[in-house]
Amino acid sequence: MCIGRGYASAGGLTVEKLSQEFLKQHVYSRELHGAAKYEVTFKTHINPCIGRQFAERLSREQVRGLMEAARVKRKRPKGEHGGPYGGVEAARTAIGVLRHMYSWAMDESKLKRRDNPASKIDKNLPKKKARDVVLSLNEARIVWQAAQATGYPFGTHVQLMLLTGCRCNEWASARTSWIDMDEALMVIPATAYKSNHVHVVPLVPAAYEILRAIPTPQKGDYLLSSTQGLVPMQGVSKYFNTRLPDAILALTGSKFSKKFTSHDLRRTVATRLAESPGDEGDKLVRRVLGHSDGSVTAIYNRYGYVREMRRALEQWGNDLTATHVSAQSSAPALSPCPPSGMYPNAS
Repeated sequence: MCIGRGYASAGGLTVEKLSQEFLKQHVYSRELHGAAKYEVTFKTHINPCIGRQFAERLSREQVRGLMEAARVKRKRPKGEHGGPYGGVEAARTAIGVLRHMYSWAMDESKLKRRDNPASKIDKNLPKKKARDVVLSLNEARIVWQAAQATGYPFGTHVQLMLLTGCRCNEWASARTSWIDMDEALMVIPATAYKSNHVHVVPLVPAAYEILRAIPTPQKGDYLLSSTQGLVPMQGVSKYFNTRLPDAILALTGSKFSKKFTSHDLRRTVATRLAESPGDEGDKLVRRVLGHSDGSVTAIYNRYGYVREMRRALEQWGNDLTATHVSAQSSAPALSPCPPSGMYPNAS
């Protein structure tokens, strides 16, 4: 059962007040990658349900009430864009955010209690379904062509993900300062990277030419933006649910039988790279994907594997943008990879 905002409190630190301190002192201070997710989760699920409850007294039963309330799907207010609120994954996220806040609060001595009321309670949710969608080479080519047809910023976003294997948000939130056109690299700072380390992304010729064609932002420094760089692009999920499938339909006469997400593009790149791994095998794929490796050698060699990564991505990029499509595909011949132009010979 939700406590809600009408719950009377005579003083003390409420969950809502604690959430404000958590956002300011931890999430914003550390420039956490998922800051927007935390904000929305507190605003949409946690604080409306248990915001007025004392943080010290929050019980597992009340957390369970939050979890069950978050599972209920409901329409957004009139005039607000986006799909419905709620669902199993929304409940899983709400419990994860609450658990993180309580762990931080106890570490910082904000609370006297030593038990985390959200600990392991999400084990009562349905098991998270593992996704294993991997596009075939022909399907990836179709997505490439459809993305090209939809243009900047969403189509550009898809093409850059396909050429680099980066996560969705790494390109969606990319800054102009991350791009080194002289060396044909994107250097993602540790503060903006999921594994909290610098990640170096080689820009193959097709990616280089795409970036060279992007207009310089006038109001901010976000590379992919509908507001001239002021804020990063938004609405990726909606694009994958509607515009991209519609573009595929227009291109081929039919939609894919399976739904795919932005993360499935990353999985596809990893799978295709692993098919011809060369000398490094799985290590090379992990480096391209930026999976965390805390060894001293890995830290000092962060730039040292760029040559091997570039070679693997260039081969994949050539396959992706090739004009040949097998007979099993209904896609028309694809546009060839753009000429390399001023693409530098960076190692």
